[in-house]
Amino acid sequence: MSYYKLLTSDLRPPIQGGDPLYSGALPVTLPTVKCDTSSAECGTGWNFVRDIETGFKIAGMWRTGRPNVVLLVEPQGEVVERGDKCRASSLTLVRHADHSEIREALERFSKPFGEHQSTMAEEQWLWWLALERPRRDRAMVEDRLRAALKARALDDWTIKEYDSARAAWDARAAWAAWDARDAWAAWDAWAARDAWDAWAESHAADSGTSVASRKKADAFYPALSEYVLTVLRALPASVETTV
Repeated sequence: MSYYKLLTSDLRPPIQGGDPLYSGALPVTLPTVKCDTSSAECGTGWNFVRDIETGFKIAGMWRTGRPNVVLLVEPQGEVVERGDKCRASSLTLVRHADHSEIREALERFSKPFGEHQSTMAEEQWLWWLALERPRRDRAMVEDRLRAALKARALDDWTIKEYDSARAAWDARAAWAAWDARDAWAAWDAWAARDAWDAWAESHAADSGTSVASRKKADAFYPALSEYVLTVLRALPASVETTV
């Protein structure tokens, strides 16, 4: 009986995330953990599947923009099977699945497409190969990026390489958070000024000097609420906000 485990391209659990499970050569035996033997389909333990196509159904094929890592594994101890999922207290990661095993799994995975099964499997296989970046040239990428920065007069900018798409997304989210803070600072300055102006005009209206001023002040607060909602909708999901 063969069992398989899928990881992201940077060797992390595809659903739970966390640190890479290993580095270096295989085989590797994972640490022993408590295994849930209840009837729950999802539970503690090292999770795996009986076939690659089931792994595709659960974890996808290219969650990080690169193909998932498909590993042949050997469970240690009791195997708890619930629904499509299996788990055990430890696993030995034996080897990577080869291209022929993955291609055959894609064929089976595409069975729901009926008469288009083989066509769909072939298209997915071509995507798999393309996303492996077989012609990736790091030096060429760096040269082209520097040329693009120079063309835009951004010579003082530097190039930073991230070890995974996840790390690049985290950096982008951090920049977005700072941009949001800058937007709030600008809004606070503008709002303070206009709030003061509105209060002054409203005070003048209370003195009977301007009916138009009172109307302008009354219109300020709904506009403020609408602007706040607009900014909140633009904030990235990782930024916590309190209203």
